[in-house]
Amino acid sequence: MIVAPPMTKQTLTVRQIAELIGGSVQGDASGIIRSVAAIDQAAAEDVTFAVDERHAAGLAGSRAGAAIVAGNASAAPMPLIRVDNVWPAVAKLLAYWAGPGSVPMTGIAPSATVASDAQLGPDVAVGPGCVVGAGAKLGQGTVLFANVSIGAAAVIGRDCLLAEGAVVRAGCLLGDRVRIGPNSVIGSEGFGYYFADGAHHRIPHIGNVVIEDDVEIGACTCVDRAKFGSTRIGAGTKIDNLVQIAHNVQIGRGCILAGQAGLAGSVRLGNGVVIMGHVGIRDHVTLGDGVQCAAFAAIASDVPDGQVVAGIPAQPAHEALRIFKAWNKLPELIKTVRTLETRLKALESAKDH
Repeated sequence: MIVAPPMTKQTLTVRQIAELIGGSVQGDASGIIRSVAAIDQAAAEDVTFAVDERHAAGLAGSRAGAAIVAGNASAAPMPLIRVDNVWPAVAKLLAYWAGPGSVPMTGIAPSATVASDAQLGPDVAVGPGCVVGAGAKLGQGTVLFANVSIGAAAVIGRDCLLAEGAVVRAGCLLGDRVRIGPNSVIGSEGFGYYFADGAHHRIPHIGNVVIEDDVEIGACTCVDRAKFGSTRIGAGTKIDNLVQIAHNVQIGRGCILAGQAGLAGSVRLGNGVVIMGHVGIRDHVTLGDGVQCAAFAAIASDVPDGQVVAGIPAQPAHEALRIFKAWNKLPELIKTVRTLETRLKALESAKDH
């Protein structure tokens, strides 16, 4: 979510990489590796990776100095680092090279403004230009990058990381190890109006936002406060950049929401729901546990547990695929129908005579 600084210049041998990620080497383990690269872009001092046999087939044409592969992958022209699970191994290597990043020093930057009654736990870092409001609480080890704003009585848990320009407005609650990307806003007033006397009138929103442990939110995402009660995001959910989550939405545990998805007011997501890019969900719709929504789906009604949906309007994915295939045939079908209509009229005319 929050982008790490460029990789360091520190080099590792193939053997050292294998030791770091818990793999075993097949081939020359002495080669020098400086970075990670995609299969088709890797050079002699890069390590690449293949997550399955389909990707491993591309290693034959790669110039990589080594490749991280699953234990049962076929042989390849470069040294192989065999692991049980490729993605955790790659993530561990990337984390090693990323290092700690440029994190504000523990303590309060001189240009930050912290209310006298705010409570800051041990090892908190408050970066330049930050504002921490009256009665706010920051848990141990939490880091605020430059220009973060924490509203009055907001509570931030332990080991959280709020990137540049992030806003957590008054009364909102964040659990432990929450990460908020640059310029995201938690707790802005929801989009609620009533129409009377020829004009739209704002409805005050007196609720808050509750974000549970281990949630990660990308850049420029908005999570609106509830009209009353709480907008809630369940533990372990990961949310991409540019996502809109409206007032009183309830998101379960372990969900994934990709970029430019939009959830209208009072939407409910079960646990483990996957929302791909540009999905739109109308207000008061419920998606059950494990539902998967294909990109660009427009969801206007409830979806039961475990279903995969696609299309506009959204429907079971296999039905949407049939409709899409038929849609591409419409011009030819229309032409055929017109031809048949012409022939039918000719037959009817001949019969009348």
